Amino acid sequence: MAALRLDHGPDHDRTPDTAAGRIRRAVERALGPDADFGPVDAVAATATGDIAHFLHPHFDDDARLEVLGVGVPASPGAACGRIVLSAEAAIDAAERGEQVILVRPETGPEDVLGMQSAVGILTSRGGLASHAAVVARGWGIPAVVGLKTLQVESEAIMIGEHRIAAGDPISIDGHSGEVYLGVGQVETAHAPREMETLLAWADALRAGRFGVRANADDDASARHARSLGADGIGLCRTEHMFLAEDRLPLVRRLILSDDPRVDDEALAALEDVQARDFEALLEAMDGLPVTVRLLDPPLHEFLPPMEPLIAAEARGELDAEAAAELAAVRRMHEVNPMIGTRGVRLGMVKPGLYPMQVRAVSRAVTALQGRGLNPLVEIMIPLVVDVSELKLARDWVEQAESEAGVTGPGRQAVSVGTMIETPRAALVAADLAGVADFFSFGTNDLTQLTFAFSRDDVEAELLPRYMDRGLLPANPFEVLDQVGVGFLVRHAIEAARAARPSIKIGACGEQAGDPESARFLVASGLDYVSCSPFRLPVVRLAVAQALLELGLVDGRHLQQPEAQLSQAVTAAPAVTAVTAAPADAAFRVIHALRIKGFATTDLVAEMTGVDPEWVTGQLDRLRNEELVKFHEARGFWQLTPAGKEHHSGLLPGCGPEALERVRVGYDRFLELNVGFKELCISWQVRDGEPNDHSDADYDAGRVEALLVHHRASEPVLDDFAGGVERLGLYRPRLQDALGRVRDGDRDAFTGVMKRSYHDVWMELHEDLLALLAITRASEGSF
Repeated sequence: MAALRLDHGPDHDRTPDTAAGRIRRAVERALGPDADFGPVDAVAATATGDIAHFLHPHFDDDARLEVLGVGVPASPGAACGRIVLSAEAAIDAAERGEQVILVRPETGPEDVLGMQSAVGILTSRGGLASHAAVVARGWGIPAVVGLKTLQVESEAIMIGEHRIAAGDPISIDGHSGEVYLGVGQVETAHAPREMETLLAWADALRAGRFGVRANADDDASARHARSLGADGIGLCRTEHMFLAEDRLPLVRRLILSDDPRVDDEALAALEDVQARDFEALLEAMDGLPVTVRLLDPPLHEFLPPMEPLIAAEARGELDAEAAAELAAVRRMHEVNPMIGTRGVRLGMVKPGLYPMQVRAVSRAVTALQGRGLNPLVEIMIPLVVDVSELKLARDWVEQAESEAGVTGPGRQAVSVGTMIETPRAALVAADLAGVADFFSFGTNDLTQLTFAFSRDDVEAELLPRYMDRGLLPANPFEVLDQVGVGFLVRHAIEAARAARPSIKIGACGEQAGDPESARFLVASGLDYVSCSPFRLPVVRLAVAQALLELGLVDGRHLQQPEAQLSQAVTAAPAVTAVTAAPADAAFRVIHALRIKGFATTDLVAEMTGVDPEWVTGQLDRLRNEELVKFHEARGFWQLTPAGKEHHSGLLPGCGPEALERVRVGYDRFLELNVGFKELCISWQVRDGEPNDHSDADYDAGRVEALLVHHRASEPVLDDFAGGVERLGLYRPRLQDALGRVRDGDRDAFTGVMKRSYHDVWMELHEDLLALLAITRASEGSF
């Protein structure tokens, strides 16, 4: 996840006809002598599209690429990379510093680490609410889903009549849903710092009247959402906490088991990991409300696929354990799992599940309160259709809280509410309000069930045809249907408030991130909306504008003296700004992980030139701050999304003069890079076949060519070191790899994760790209 990048240059894109220019002009005019134009006018006059312009990378308008197909635009942004067809391949590519597009028929829990390693995601199935779409949006990864013409093979993909091999580059546009052949020119617009001032004025208009929360499922996403102005978390999907490699087997064991003893063991293990997750999440949002939705997975997302098990059974290859697993999968299989055993219904089938989650939340709350923090938790019961269900589920919650010691004399009870996501729940809202402390409309499911549209299927083919023929004005999963779904929303709000005037009501479907839908929800009488973190700046402005248009605020409290407003400009929140940082040891450690992707402690020490013992302590500190994580099985450290965001705020890590010196040598480096890549190919391939290194004379010639390359590179390496001191570490590391190659170590030439010459050269290349804010896509260096 990348932070919103703010430009600090006084002359950057000041043209009034650009998004940056319009924002600057509005703020400057509000700060100027014009008595008829103040902060309220600036908020009202700014188009939400001008804010959205800066939130995601996009393709150069002049780019001319062949369009292969158009799918569902699931997560905005532009991305280019080589095709990989598995999560494992994506992770391996990230370790090599490569940018890849993960292409799958659909994604599931087992793909999450690969998705995190990719710069873009493409699937043949799914819609805006599919697993791929939800995860990608949460992390800010561009994604196109539901591309019907896409077929994924073992070594290639077919899009229409085009066959593209794994490893070849493609580009995807998460704004339009278009998929292109080749590498597009990706641009990232830098927001003017006046934008933070404008959003601060919008927040002042909303204050105490209407909240804008974020949908976030982990502490890294929560920290990012907080940095983008979230007033809290409106939806924490706890099922996403179970997607990690160490948890998915536990969930499957729980779901597939019919043995109470196995259930208890799985629940105990899950409670421990969830307690840690909740503690980190609530700490990140300390003092702000967090709505925790209890487990709501369609079972098929957690069950192993049936087809491979059936095929193995037909071949006679199933052992006793696999046979038992297949029997359980058959027993639990559902024709339509999206309206099957999920939400509160799963709590009925597995009675210990929801109490376990509540105990985990309670343990987290108690731990944080013991540290003097202020966790604010709301427990939400999903997929309720009748008040009797809600009463029973509330009893589970309150009993588990009592057992954990969260409630009782002198303690504040945790709020318990429900998600209104079925038409029946909306129709019986008055009854539900008698039991619930709050409601939150799940507009994704409410739309699906009101229209009888399968949201995973209709967006690729059916909805575009409906919209082309004018049968629907917009995709109802993007823009809230104000006629049918809107009627249910308004009815439920009116009925609930009549029964319980104090009830708090929000909405957390993706439509809440659409400005026009947000305006409708404001007018309907909600207290807050919740959206993906990357939509927060747009929704903050859209809600403020809706409050003004509806006459719910007048903005007189924003008419501050000019000096105060000028101070607001210079005091824009630094948390989202890109600031320079010295190239000290602490920076080097986090920068090394950003460059390498995955690295051992020893490798980090080598890359930074810092004492390994100090590096160990620094990595432990970063892990405590949730900026890095450690993969026990592999011994690797890796930045978390929050760590990547933090790192982006430290770049470039040097002054403008040093940067210019590096930039001067960069063109020469690119020339050397072309020759080096050809040299690597010649080491690995001979006469069109893999080099078996049986010809000593041929290999000696390649080693001699590497020596020539190294000598030609030395002046450029010295120039880089003269500009930025830490870049001086690359020359001795390359020299060491060269020495090992000359001593007969074949892996020291092009070996991956072998501290090879290729490894170090790639790290240098990635370092230069980060330093100069250049992407591989724009450089064309895949």
